[in-house]
Amino acid sequence: MTLATRDEQLYQVSVERQKAAQAAGNYDLADLPGALAEPAAAARVGKIPKQDKVLKGGRSLTSVAKLVPGAALAVFGRPESRWAMAYWRRTGGSATMPELLSYARQLVGMTPAGDLVVCLCGHAGQGPCIPLWAPRDEVSLTVQPNDLVLRFEDLVGNQ
Repeated sequence: MTLATRDEQLYQVSVERQKAAQAAGNYDLADLPGALAEPAAAARVGKIPKQDKVLKGGRSLTSVAKLVPGAALAVFGRPESRWAMAYWRRTGGSATMPELLSYARQLVGMTPAGDLVVCLCGHAGQGPCIPLWAPRDEVSLTVQPNDLVLRFEDLVGNQ
């Protein structure tokens, strides 16, 4: 659903929960490397909505999952966060934000012009990272318990 006023464009991303076993142990923003640990907003997904835990920048998972022009939402499960951290260490802490984001299970965004996009960037430690933002009419996130949903501002450029 797109909510737009004359001065602001906003898209509420639907978050669809998969019924999955609770992952072992919780992890937090401190378990993410570099700039991944500093999103504008973040939440850890619970088995049911009242078990969601907002870690930064909002009051609910719904408020975290709002896109504005230039913003992107990334979903990191425990394995993805470990792979990103391992890559961060291998590069001596010099990995770029697109390289770190390439480990995300899902990455969706909104261009500064207000178009919805999904990132198809390939990298995951396998060579140069070239983010490819593909246009979409609508976007959604599919999450599991203990996933982190992260929102970053000013990340998506015009295509």
